[in-house]
Amino acid sequence: MSTTQPENSIERGIDRRVEPGWDEQAEFGDENRGDVTAIRPGGVKRGSMLAYGWVALLIVASGVVNVFSSVSEFKLSAGFAPLRMPVLLEVTSAIAWILFLPLLRSGITQLRVGRSRVTAVTWAVAAILLYAFAHLVTMVGLRKLLLGDGYSFHWATAFPHELQKDVVSSLMVAVVIWLTDRKVLAMPVSPMPVTPVPPVEALALPPAGPSIEAANPGLWLRDGATSFRVDPCDIVAVTSAGNYVEFSLSNGRRLIRGTLAREEDRLKPFGLVRVHRARLVNLARVVAVEHRPAGDFALRMDNGETIAGSKRYRNVVATFTENTNR
Repeated sequence: MSTTQPENSIERGIDRRVEPGWDEQAEFGDENRGDVTAIRPGGVKRGSMLAYGWVALLIVASGVVNVFSSVSEFKLSAGFAPLRMPVLLEVTSAIAWILFLPLLRSGITQLRVGRSRVTAVTWAVAAILLYAFAHLVTMVGLRKLLLGDGYSFHWATAFPHELQKDVVSSLMVAVVIWLTDRKVLAMPVSPMPVTPVPPVEALALPPAGPSIEAANPGLWLRDGATSFRVDPCDIVAVTSAGNYVEFSLSNGRRLIRGTLAREEDRLKPFGLVRVHRARLVNLARVVAVEHRPAGDFALRMDNGETIAGSKRYRNVVATFTENTNR
């Protein structure tokens, strides 16, 4: 960013390479979308801090480089190097970039929450545009506050140009966050043991005295201050989504805060088993199994949903094909 005019792009500080691909919303998913919270309960939080840390480091490094570049330009043109102005310009820009990082990351996280591709991309693009706009407005406000009449910004002429550059910079910041999160989620973990599905008669509740649970059977899901009761038989699948888990039900979806590991322990008695590091399915609702050459598989559920399974859990569905016609 040059200090002779309000250029706020951090393009020189961030690599432009963008890795193509849609690993989370492909037709049958990708095993690299591991459930970090199921194996390491603090993994997602550490991943968030890692993403923020890398981006903040790049922003600060870019600002330092831009300060030295501005000082060099002043030396060549005026014979001296006033340090106060370029430092203030870069500090205000960096504060604005870092301040709104959670806003941008919340939009990028939508790509992993199990939404449709169009909806997820729309959320991500909206977050990028809003992040760029918030940075520009906040940066100009800080400079006006600190420099007063010593700083001028012509909204009619400078705003479109500066916003365009900030959108490009925001896109690159989003890419860094995406790649950092993806690396955290793809960290190798030890496979969890596979629990065989208990027979139907074993799932029946043992006879007991009258109780509230016997009179009101079901599973309770808490969303903030509200709790919802669902019939375990209505659960089709449960998917990890960052700090949340998404329940796919026969009549809709519920997104609650929690970890897949905790939900797996709670749902075992109801016949839900892990078929992927990031997914549990209700085997009682599977209507078809598609085996793939690489060893993984896809399960078609009775509500029409297709769920990808990892090859390390393929023995979970082995019982489906033991008595199949050859």
